[in-house]
Amino acid sequence: MFKIGLAFFTSIIMFDLVKVNIDASNLYQYVVIVFNEFLVGLLIGLASMVSFSAIYLAGQIIDYQLGFSIVNVLAAGEETQVPLIGNFVYILTLLLFLLINGHHKLFVMLFQSYSMIPVGTAFLHSESINVVFTKIVSDMFVLGFRISAPIVLSTLLTDITLSIISRTIPQLNVFMIGMPVKIFIGIFTLFIMLPMYLAIIDVLFNGMYSDIYLLLKSMVKG
Repeated sequence: MFKIGLAFFTSIIMFDLVKVNIDASNLYQYVVIVFNEFLVGLLIGLASMVSFSAIYLAGQIIDYQLGFSIVNVLAAGEETQVPLIGNFVYILTLLLFLLINGHHKLFVMLFQSYSMIPVGTAFLHSESINVVFTKIVSDMFVLGFRISAPIVLSTLLTDITLSIISRTIPQLNVFMIGMPVKIFIGIFTLFIMLPMYLAIIDVLFNGMYSDIYLLLKSMVKG
């Protein structure tokens, strides 16, 4: 309900700011134009969502390394189960996004989209749209692995260290202490990398803005 209300009031604001010249001589053409604009907005929202999905991907990898993959939490916004660490990092990302007024940037890009693609002129059959979304998805995987790389490396070094200890001290039950040690090392590494996380978030946001711009450019005729 909140998303629908936000979309409704955003439409009211844009209605007063954007000059719309609709060339529709009958109801059928009007419905086609409305559906076309709905698809444009859907593609922009999908591009933003895929960019933010890199956070959940990183959280899924981190949870798997720390043994938290069996524990999920319910994300009310997405109405689905998400990884524990991924949900923490995702909420932190949203807070930083609002703190740096990233939502203002999205509203500005939404306004500028009507200058790039006037109402009813979007070209949705372009092959470049597939190319742009392929790039967005591939960037999501790359960024997700980059975010989780420090914790994956630290847990890998922990496993190697525990393997060496188990060979040198067979009397020590490594299986009993291995999991708590990995969890401690992983969470400790996560808190160490939080200051560097700002730079990662900057890459995420700039990449999202760039992807939305490329997507809008790919829908321009000619």
